[in-house]
This record gives sequence, structure tokens and C-alpha cells, in this order.
Amino acid sequence: MISVCFCVLLLVFASTSIGFVFGANDYLFPKATAGEINEAVEKLTPLRILPSNPLHFFISVKENITRFFNASSVKRAEFDLTLSGKRLKEAYLLTEKNDVANASKALFKYSRRLEKLREQMEKAKIQNQVVLELSEKIADDMAMHERFLYAISQKSEGYQNSYNFADNFQKAENEFKDTVLAIDNVKPGLKDRFPYLWD
Repeated sequence: MISVCFCVLLLVFASTSIGFVFGANDYLFPKATAGEINEAVEKLTPLRILPSNPLHFFISVKENITRFFNASSVKRAEFDLTLSGKRLKEAYLLTEKNDVANASKALFKYSRRLEKLREQMEKAKIQNQVVLELSEKIADDMAMHERFLYAISQKSEGYQNSYNFADNFQKAENEFKDTVLAIDNVKPGLKDRFPYLWD
């Protein structure tokens, strides 16, 4: 009897641990084909070099300067959308190279960029700037983002939480969902393009 109870407890603990270690996803992104992932690679902003390259620092500096000189909140939000796509694309390409450390950092930066995007959208709404067109553009880009998130989730199953990868991937998922909710507040119905988030 004691050994049966011990086995049951061991199974419960093991299943909980596996869920934690592998960063059990709250959302299951829809399966994307290789063709759909390649389309996302082509459609989102091209990358010259990956963060693993020492010269990437200069790209980051240039991006920060460019963002600073975008005066309106709408323009900054648009730029944040572009940068979020770049960070996620970097995470995908780094995952393809099994560069766990840099892929994890890219996912973290992706999440931060989506936070900034929503902040700028809120500012734009307060300043009575038109954000409807931007919300539709975000929805289109999010459709590309979900393909990368699916591909990353498949490729990184064995990463566990090396370099906080599972934590950063979970945060990326959460920020993705929050961004979809934010654009749905601007144009109700946009979240219906992502039904798996609400299952």
C-alpha cells in the first residue's frame, strides 16, 4: 500500500516537473507548414546579421536612434511592431542554429518590444491619434509571429529551461496574447483571428 502511494506521488511530481521544465504552454499555436514559415521569413523585415555577431551592437544603436526620432506615438508603435518581428525572427533563426542563449535573449527582447508597442498605442489613443489602421497591421503581423512561435516551440522541446529559455518563451506567448487583446479593444473582432488563444 505504501509503495502504491509512493508511486502515485512520484508520477504526480514527475508530470508536474516535466510541465515546468519544458515550459508547458498555455497556448498551442496552430501547426505551421514549412512553406508558411518560409513565407513569414520572407515577409517580415530582413535581417542583415544575427545577435551572435559582435557587429549586431551597432544595429541596436541605430534602431534606438531611429525610434527616438519617430515623434508620434503611432509612428513609434509601428516601429516597435517592426522591431518585434525582427526579434522574433532572430529567435527563430537562432533556434534553428541551436544557439539557446541568444535565442532566449531574443525572445526576451521580443516580449519587451511588444510591451513598448502597447504602451505607444495607449499614448496614441490618449492623444486622439488614429490607431485603427495600425491595429489591422498588427493583426496581420501577429499571424506571421504565431508561425515563428509554433516553429520555435517545436524546435526547442529539448531545451528545458537552459538560459531561461522556457521562461522567456512563456513570456513571449503571454505578451503575444496581451497584444492581440489590445488590438481587439481598438477593433473588436480582431482576436477572432486567433481562436486557439481562447480555448
